[in-house]
Amino acid sequence: MELLRELNKPKVQNLTNQQILYGMTMTIPAIDLLSLFSDSDFEKFIQEWATGYLYGVVGYQKVFRNAGAGDKGRDVVAFLDENGEVWDCYQCKHYGAPLAPSVVWKEFGKLCYYTFKREFTIPRKYVFATSKGIGPLLKSYIQDPKLLKENLILNWDGYCKSGITDIENVELTGEFKDYVEAFDFSIVGFLDPLEIIEQHRKTPFYAPRFGGGFNKVREEVETPVDIQDSELMYITKLLEAYSEDKGVTINNPSELVKYKTYNNHFNRERIHYHKAQSLAMFERDTLPEGANAFEKLKKTVYMGVIDTAESDFPSGFARVKEVTKTARSLQLSGNPLITVVEDDDRHGICHHLANDGMIEWVKKNE
Repeated sequence: MELLRELNKPKVQNLTNQQILYGMTMTIPAIDLLSLFSDSDFEKFIQEWATGYLYGVVGYQKVFRNAGAGDKGRDVVAFLDENGEVWDCYQCKHYGAPLAPSVVWKEFGKLCYYTFKREFTIPRKYVFATSKGIGPLLKSYIQDPKLLKENLILNWDGYCKSGITDIENVELTGEFKDYVEAFDFSIVGFLDPLEIIEQHRKTPFYAPRFGGGFNKVREEVETPVDIQDSELMYITKLLEAYSEDKGVTINNPSELVKYKTYNNHFNRERIHYHKAQSLAMFERDTLPEGANAFEKLKKTVYMGVIDTAESDFPSGFARVKEVTKTARSLQLSGNPLITVVEDDDRHGICHHLANDGMIEWVKKNE
């Protein structure tokens, strides 16, 4: 018996800004997103992984991507030394299904042919990094180098003979056959897609590519006991502010011990400055080069405090306190670093602006 019920409007509770921006569906896992990448997206992903992980984390001396025709079977070439004598090869494949032997026999053929011709040396490792992973049959061959070699020889004429180069048919005969039969295929390996993603997670490119927030905790910073050369400008300006307020000339931070209020303020301001500096370092370690998030944050804070900074105050010291107070109350949004920005960062950025010559605490002759 058919039973019709009138539909009621659903109620959405605890709605967040995140849901407004990205919808209410479940976040797609990175492993699933990788399989949905277009060719160009996968190309960018590999570039991020190679430069961010192979070069930045593993520590290869040089990493190259071979994007031209006639690549000789080398997608990503990673040198362990400056001379390129010791190197690893990463074959990065973007297909709609897990790799099957029929897809890569030609790649193994190129490896044998071009090392036999001494166009490059045998790599230390020869690794497949793919969007869909390795199929069970190919995996069984890779895990048994002898079996891989036997099947490569069996499939040579069908896949390799005319597929290695456009210049000639590569016959498996004579010295070359002896070379292939003696080749050590234990150098061949593979990375599961999840392994590649976990390696990519260690790079600054992961959050912009897959979302989910920063994968690194921002560490607490210690203020150095000794004043750094990078602090000289804002410290000079603070001393000018104290001097104007007190009506005396204070030329050196060591003189502040005579003035408890100024000395305590000075020590706090150094803490704030270095806290903001740690935010700049956090960006360097977690976001791609060119994000310029800290510089953009400085500009936002500048626009939020400059009217206060240009107002009249009885002294530069009063101006410092009012400007930094204003900075702490700013509502910042839209910056990639906003989830890790704290009030002390806003405060410290004021001294970075003073360091950059964008803010003066003591008004000069106008």
